[in-house]
Amino acid sequence: MILMLLSLVVFLYIAVSLLLFAPCGPYLKGFSLAVLLPVSLKYVIYEQVGGAFFAPALPRPFLLVAEALFGAMILLFFLLLLKDVFLLLAWGGKRLGLPWSFPLFPAWLKAGMVVTALLLGVWGTWQSVRVPQVRTVELHLEKLPPGLDGFSVVQLTDLHIGPLQKKEWLQQVVRAVNGESPDLVVLTGDYIDGTASALEEDIAPLAGLRARHGVYGVTGNHEYYWNAAEWSALLQRLHVTMLFNEHRVLHIGGDKIVIAGLPDHAARSFGGKGPDCDAALRGAPDAPRILLAHQPRDAAKNSLCADVQLSGHTHGGLIFFLQPLIAGFNQGFVEGLYAVGDMKLYVSPGTGLWSAFSCRIGVAPEITRLVLRSGK
Repeated sequence: MILMLLSLVVFLYIAVSLLLFAPCGPYLKGFSLAVLLPVSLKYVIYEQVGGAFFAPALPRPFLLVAEALFGAMILLFFLLLLKDVFLLLAWGGKRLGLPWSFPLFPAWLKAGMVVTALLLGVWGTWQSVRVPQVRTVELHLEKLPPGLDGFSVVQLTDLHIGPLQKKEWLQQVVRAVNGESPDLVVLTGDYIDGTASALEEDIAPLAGLRARHGVYGVTGNHEYYWNAAEWSALLQRLHVTMLFNEHRVLHIGGDKIVIAGLPDHAARSFGGKGPDCDAALRGAPDAPRILLAHQPRDAAKNSLCADVQLSGHTHGGLIFFLQPLIAGFNQGFVEGLYAVGDMKLYVSPGTGLWSAFSCRIGVAPEITRLVLRSGK
């Protein structure tokens, strides 16, 4: 509901800022509003026509066009907002007696904003649906034994298999992961948008993931929207070891690594147990501890029991200038590597897309390859 209302606010702002005083006839203004209004009603169309807000049963080409146009509308809103702030400052300066004289933005400049927003909307949607590249990040851990130096972990998160990301896309992601020959593969939630019965075939390529010491996963918030128990059982059948406030000890030569996982906070809203780092690592040996948690917001608390936390959820803010806003909802974490006390936190910008807003500008999706290194 909040997103629907915000979309209508954006529509009204664009109508006033772009069209109200535009030097064009009423027919062109009416046509523009007739195009803009259904774009702003994307969420209503998804829910009322497609049957579900996060997983509308609508043709993929239609969804791609809708996402590109919606992204363009949001970008146009910010361009117009920037324009209006500039004009407001100019008006204020003139009122104060400063020798500023700025006319209203000419029609050609407003047209340029529209074209720019459209091009960026298409680009941003393509960035969201493409197969991401591998990004390598080194994590230096004082507790890491020399024998484990170079141990590699590939992280996938926020795949959101559903209306836009399908089996063929996931097959390419799996091939890219296996091409890195990882020691460990971890999946940090939000695998899907849809029911297990509808997406069983599309999610099946996860069974092809290969790692020397296994594939481990935790739930994200979206699994709970679509029956987390069913999805967890299906993921187990796909050879993903799901961790719910528990850990496993990996024996590598004469050394050990502990891999632990937490359910998402959404579990509490569906009658389950929420994340509990102490319970997850109770009885774990004194060895490097890698914690999987879909959301990064508990990192400060988790730093008391883990050496590394791997998270997703934020999608990196999606657009570079939105990152401070998204960070504000996640205790300041949005993308990349953070030091939280003695713990290293890595927040992936996501491998897939968020169906509510499939636009990435300046925040690329990634397959994350983390390499553990001994020492600082």
